[in-house]
Amino acid sequence: MDKFEEKEIASKRIFDGRLLGLRVDTVIMPNGVQSTREIVEHPGAVAIVAITDDDELILVRQFRKPTGEVLLEVPAGVPHKGEKGEEAARRELEEETGYHAKKVVKAFSAYTTPGYSDELIHYFIATDMNLMKTNPDEDEFVEVDIIDLETCLDLVKEGKVKDNKTIVGIMIADQYLRGETGD
Repeated sequence: MDKFEEKEIASKRIFDGRLLGLRVDTVIMPNGVQSTREIVEHPGAVAIVAITDDDELILVRQFRKPTGEVLLEVPAGVPHKGEKGEEAARRELEEETGYHAKKVVKAFSAYTTPGYSDELIHYFIATDMNLMKTNPDEDEFVEVDIIDLETCLDLVKEGKVKDNKTIVGIMIADQYLRGETGD
């Protein structure tokens, strides 16, 4: 066993929801001590860093029940069953913002909160866009904001952007627009 690896000795399913699952795993830690891990199971998501021809970011505002606040976010969502990441990114961008991107490229993937969840977000950069028509899901109420990069960076510094995937998205946009992403 690796010096950091925990060996699972039992797993109990607690909840199976429409989107999330919850299980409690009993593990033996590397030092031989038994412990439990509460794990939120998530199917994964896509986050879209949508950049206009004028170097502005297309963001959405929406109320998030867990925080009790309206948050400014990059468009994002969960892929449909069998849907590839790029397809999901294009669909989510169009549904939430009304923009169709001619170019969508994957930037990277990252775990959101590996201390208790297996959620993996796949970040995509979307460029060369045309405004179409929004088509939000029945349970989505969003407002589109188009904000220049410098203002986005200021909003992060001022603590007005509180969503981690959006903070990461703004950093991706900053690197992309500075030509530091290799694209």
